Amino acid sequence: MDFHNDRTRLSLKALQMLPQMYGRDCRAVRWAFAYRRLRNALWWGWRRRGLSCIKKGPPKDGRLHVFWHLRGGLGDCAAARLAVLALRAKLPAAVFYYHTDSPSAASALFVEDEKNIFLLAGQPLWYKYDVAFETCQSFKTVHVNRARVQKTAPEFLPLLDEMAKRQNEFAFFLSDNYLMEDLLGRFAVEQKLPRAALLSYLSGTDFDPLAAPPLPPPLTDGARLARFGLQGKKYITFHDGIDATFHLRGSRPLKSWPEKNWRELARLLKEKYSDITLVQLGGKNSPKYDFADVCLVGQTRVEDLPALLNHALLHIDGESGLVQLARFLQSRCLVLFGPTDKDFFGLSKNINLKENACGSCMWLLGTAWHVTCALGYKTCRNMDALTPEKVFRAACGALDEVLK
Repeated sequence: MDFHNDRTRLSLKALQMLPQMYGRDCRAVRWAFAYRRLRNALWWGWRRRGLSCIKKGPPKDGRLHVFWHLRGGLGDCAAARLAVLALRAKLPAAVFYYHTDSPSAASALFVEDEKNIFLLAGQPLWYKYDVAFETCQSFKTVHVNRARVQKTAPEFLPLLDEMAKRQNEFAFFLSDNYLMEDLLGRFAVEQKLPRAALLSYLSGTDFDPLAAPPLPPPLTDGARLARFGLQGKKYITFHDGIDATFHLRGSRPLKSWPEKNWRELARLLKEKYSDITLVQLGGKNSPKYDFADVCLVGQTRVEDLPALLNHALLHIDGESGLVQLARFLQSRCLVLFGPTDKDFFGLSKNINLKENACGSCMWLLGTAWHVTCALGYKTCRNMDALTPEKVFRAACGALDEVLK
């Protein structure tokens, strides 16, 4: 996509005008933004002075030390992997440090070694690293120690300058990307961009946003299946839920398919494929279903997921982090789309099902869109319209192709 095209620039400007229009001449809104900026400045200033005396940063040796904050859920981290690999190709000798919002997400995407270090939970001192990046829908450079870059990787400086130039074009949104990323997401959807297109452009690397480089073999090793009694078995995985970082407080996510539909689908699958084991995956935001032959909800580590998905005949799910993780695996997914956009999140190798009963309302209500319908319905009409029979027919097509 040409980000300098007049239509693209006008679309961004239109988005920029929305919050400005509603906030214009509104003293409360101006004060709210001013308070947020002041609070952040004071908070981070205090943390820098206080914690800098307690915590140490990486060593100041001859290597470049790069901090990565992979924000969002497992699916967001999976998309960011493309940007990480693109920069790894530019910086083969650098040390990358990963801090993720989704617990242990990095362990499902990378192999920890002397050049890839997983940081513990908490708030690492990103400004003590030579370079620090933040990813989710966008890609943002949050810190650069140019003297250290000049000393350890001077060839990286032109790319950093290109990043700064491109990110400056999106300065309005990146100035507070926690508040503005929903708008950027809507922009990407309306422009028919792939999920990782903004990451590709803003990182300055122009990697292929549709690429699917495979995960390292240690992450997909079939020996991991022995722990769950699945080694040598034919099985289907399915997942009903949402990333563990969300606090649902008893609500059911709009991405979820009704339980009665899952139950009927399981009955139909067992009736036709009696020799295939039905395995349920999930975390703290997933219900446990008694019709699963093997229920692994809450029983797996994040690093177990690539192997479990990679050796499944098929994975059936709503649009979730597991589906985005499977993009780097040999397995195929049958994906049920509800409030999220099929063109934006759908992968060409998968079977993507969506009934456009109402459209895509993702990011319209802030974080509330996960559990609150923008039109006031109790459940997602798109998900309700997907019948067990339709999903079963799609599953049969995929399974018969694998088993033939």
